[in-house]
Amino acid sequence: MGIAYNSSIVTDGLVFHLDAANVRSYVGSGNTSYSLNNNITLGLNNGVGYTSTGRGMFVLDGTNDSLSSSNLNIPYASNTLYSLEAVCRFNTNPNAYQTVFLYGNSNQNEGLIISKARSGYGNGYVYGGVISGGVGVFSGTTFTGDQIVSLGLAHYVVTVTKPGSNYVVNMYVNGQLNSTTTSAYTTYTFNTPNFLGLSSGGSFSEPVNGNIAMVRVYNRALSALEVKQNYNSLRDRYGI
Repeated sequence: MGIAYNSSIVTDGLVFHLDAANVRSYVGSGNTSYSLNNNITLGLNNGVGYTSTGRGMFVLDGTNDSLSSSNLNIPYASNTLYSLEAVCRFNTNPNAYQTVFLYGNSNQNEGLIISKARSGYGNGYVYGGVISGGVGVFSGTTFTGDQIVSLGLAHYVVTVTKPGSNYVVNMYVNGQLNSTTTSAYTTYTFNTPNFLGLSSGGSFSEPVNGNIAMVRVYNRALSALEVKQNYNSLRDRYGI
């Protein structure tokens, strides 16, 4: 049902780590899960399911299932570099957003996000990065929504970097760089966070129809080698 903590992953800068296959994070039943660091407890809402496939994944119905927390302990600051990582599967490509992870101020539509766009926007790609005041500093996959559904369970990593004056966001899929976006922005500002959730857009209804196995957040940009290291630590478990 669960496995021991995987010491082969990158831990430098790791500030949130939810892993449905780790009994320290979720025992396989009940309505409470835990980040493996920073003392963050998440409630399972509206009947979130669980499957032992891949040694453990949350099952979400796409209607109202979500995980959320009032423990807003992830370091959160304007003009900071981040990496967001998730192993998940989307069962459908509807004309609706499916937000895997959002941490920030949901009322202002800002924060750290990894999500699948609706089919009518970006062809339903998976995107992630930073949203500030409704303006996105993010990158999306080159895969369309139907291709993402066909891909099945996959490993996504988004890194927010600043190699020059502008922010650059990289999107990796299954350990490989998929797309790079240079934003028009040299700075961004966050308001105080009020929400941390999976399969939810906070005050917006953006539930996932599929599975979420693992989510990690780093308060720095992972290198391509580090992304590959994390992917290699997971590929056998999930068959990806």
